[in-house]
Amino acid sequence: MIPVIALALGASLGLFYFGGLWLTLQQLPVSQYPYRLIFFSFIFRLAVTLLVVSLILSSNSTYSLIPLLICCLGFLAVRTIMILSIQPHNKIMSRADNN
Repeated sequence: MIPVIALALGASLGLFYFGGLWLTLQQLPVSQYPYRLIFFSFIFRLAVTLLVVSLILSSNSTYSLIPLLICCLGFLAVRTIMILSIQPHNKIMSRADNN
């Protein structure tokens, strides 16, 4: 697998996983069954993530560990970007609450 494809696959997988988590958390206040929402969202996101990771590991390449590590790098990069993009909003809100 080409490293650029593995990185893009990891980034899109991270966007799916953490974007789905963010959407789940946004729906919690209006959900009638929040525990079911959390549980089934987690199971679905985990199943898709593990499916993609298993497909990367089962590639025909003998060195399938390197694309997996590159995929994890893209996954964690998206996680970091999402945390940094959401965090300043929370700091502004906490400063407004203190005044």
